[in-house]
Amino acid sequence: MINLFRAIVFSTLFFVSGQPHAQQSSSNLSTDLKLDDEQTTQTLVFRAPQDGPLPELVQSILEEAYAELNIKLRYESLPRLRGEQLASEGIIAGELGRIPGLSEQLTNLIRVDFPIYEFSLLLIADPSQCGVCTPDKLSNLAYLSGLRAGDEVVDSYQLDIPIAKPIKLEQVIKLMDAGRVEAALMADFQYRGSALHDRDDLIVYEIKRYQGYHYLHKKHADLIPDLLSTLKLMQATGRITALRETYQSKIARPITPVRIPNPLIGASALMPRQTEMDGEGSLWQRFIELTADWAEQVETETSNWPRAKQLVDSGKAQVLVGIREEQIDQRFIKTEHAFARSAPVYLFSKTQAAIDDTLDHKNVSLCVAGGDYQHSLLPSNANIYTANTSLDCFALLDMGRVAGVVDYAANLPDWMETPYERYALSDEVPLYLAFKDNAQGQLLRSLFDKAIKNAIPRP
Repeated sequence: MINLFRAIVFSTLFFVSGQPHAQQSSSNLSTDLKLDDEQTTQTLVFRAPQDGPLPELVQSILEEAYAELNIKLRYESLPRLRGEQLASEGIIAGELGRIPGLSEQLTNLIRVDFPIYEFSLLLIADPSQCGVCTPDKLSNLAYLSGLRAGDEVVDSYQLDIPIAKPIKLEQVIKLMDAGRVEAALMADFQYRGSALHDRDDLIVYEIKRYQGYHYLHKKHADLIPDLLSTLKLMQATGRITALRETYQSKIARPITPVRIPNPLIGASALMPRQTEMDGEGSLWQRFIELTADWAEQVETETSNWPRAKQLVDSGKAQVLVGIREEQIDQRFIKTEHAFARSAPVYLFSKTQAAIDDTLDHKNVSLCVAGGDYQHSLLPSNANIYTANTSLDCFALLDMGRVAGVVDYAANLPDWMETPYERYALSDEVPLYLAFKDNAQGQLLRSLFDKAIKNAIPRP
């Protein structure tokens, strides 16, 4: 703080009129006052910016511009709100870079009307806690004390929720990592430099794009015309562009917010009464129910598993619906929780002898109306008839055209007078939802896992 108090004295003595005080000895001012060709170099003090390439770019632009006015910049480490207070009181010179509107709240500060930089305000949220996690869905929030862009979000959404405002960004990050808050607001350059950027379980929304401006206390208003002219000249000569290109290699590419697809398309193989071609069936119904709170429009696509996987892999659909774990390859990620459970697949026949013949690998004729899974359970020696519906298969069985039907018990016909003999070809198995292994897929997985976890009854 010694430097800060010294800066206060210097700014009072040397910057009220813009000229050095006549009675002050230059030998006592060697830190903040240097003479070069009988021209006075003066110093302005600002709150130190955060670390990172974007703040460094802002520093470089302003330091060069002020150097043209024979002014040096010096920085003091201060909390954001304390820095605002000192800037408003004129104890430090102003703010290096802040969003538009700061001078409306701190009326002693004047905006230099030249955009120095741009940034995005991001909402980083944990969908396992808050689902879709748009601001209006949050039950708590954290952001850096003094982040006025965060205050604007709270006001615009009229949020009446617990909000934590630590004075250090590290504390905001710790709250997120510990699961003590659902979401945090921060600038994109803050997010990129944080541990949250490495987590693939978080959803990121771009709330608003801002331009950042330089602010000076009104007692330095006489500097603004020359400073503005210098910045415009630096822009016209390409110097600002050159500085931005210098730092561009360090600044990550703009963050692309992850959004919920509209429409959200589920793809699956044909499973009678579960995933019908017309979107009917128990699995399609459950899929749509789980998206009711957050998806605007949901569509279904029924074909076969190779086709369904190709659709999701190419981005033409987003969710594999009702897939077994062993069917999922390295391109996809699945929900932690089972989406549903597949009932056992049976071999139905009119006689036990026909079942025994099938199991003994004798040459028999069987009918299947299901998809790939049922076909995978059939003995290699069987002659297979593929029917359009389960009822067609059971009609062939009753007419003696086939020895057996491979199907689920739920698909048995209503007309049966005598129960069929049956043999379980598979056990009940869990079915999952699966997604492309990318940021969107990770978001959808989190949303569906939360919905499955909260669903009653659980599968």
